[in-house]
Amino acid sequence: MAALRASSISCTLRECSARRTVQSPARCWWDWTSSITSVARARSFLVLVACVALQSVGAQTATPDSVAAPRRFRIGATPLGPGQFTYETTLERGSGTTVIGTRTTTVAISSYAGLAAWLLVETKSGDGVNATDTLFAGLSDLHPIHWSSSLAGARLGAEFRGDTVFGATSAPSGRRSMVFSIPSGTLVSGSMLEAALRVLPLQTGWEDSTSTLSISLANSAVIPTRLSVIGEDRVRVPAGTYDCWVVAVHADPGRGLYWVTKQNPIVVRSAIDVPSMGGAQLVSALIRTSR
Repeated sequence: MAALRASSISCTLRECSARRTVQSPARCWWDWTSSITSVARARSFLVLVACVALQSVGAQTATPDSVAAPRRFRIGATPLGPGQFTYETTLERGSGTTVIGTRTTTVAISSYAGLAAWLLVETKSGDGVNATDTLFAGLSDLHPIHWSSSLAGARLGAEFRGDTVFGATSAPSGRRSMVFSIPSGTLVSGSMLEAALRVLPLQTGWEDSTSTLSISLANSAVIPTRLSVIGEDRVRVPAGTYDCWVVAVHADPGRGLYWVTKQNPIVVRSAIDVPSMGGAQLVSALIRTSR
């Protein structure tokens, strides 16, 4: 476990600049980074853990059309199944652990524009900062249909038609419209990644490649992403003890791990490195589940 934790991650949103004041941490207007998506705000004595990303802010300047991503990634969502999963989110740094809040992911069968679809909703709360991320996805393969996300005054809305994304972002700093193409199989939200991990054919030696959609208030990018089973682990979380596959997710320059149960697959633990905080990790551990 110690070796695994040295390089573990979860899904995230990009880190934002903020005023460093202990009494009043500045509000963060974040970048939406799909596939690996978590929002956090640390308690005041930690100054600010705002929105943490798999990739660095300065590294993602390419537009989606300029990035060639693998297209062989396939998700079969038929055995996904509905459920609700609640996680405690903590910031781990050295020997210290700070509870930041909770996040809950709900998977349900719903409909969008008159067609049956999976509804993936992720809500996050902690220190008075609430966020909601909603994705409607295809029943057979989790292809994205409609995506919306909000945190305080910042909003994202996107429609997917074939390989084309139509959408807009808005915040107090301004609005931006967008139209661009993405490869088939692109991961567009944290809840989509965790749902995919439940139905992918995980086993010893399994690996595959896809892409991750990153949308900010300034630009958009498609980031090549690699997933691989790097081992097995028996992990204990508040909800119980589970035998898991350990899945590494690489979205350059980020690298992370997910613990996915071998039986009735669900994600029971995830973590993310926070380079800007000197080796800190943002960790989610399953508290309870309902299926």
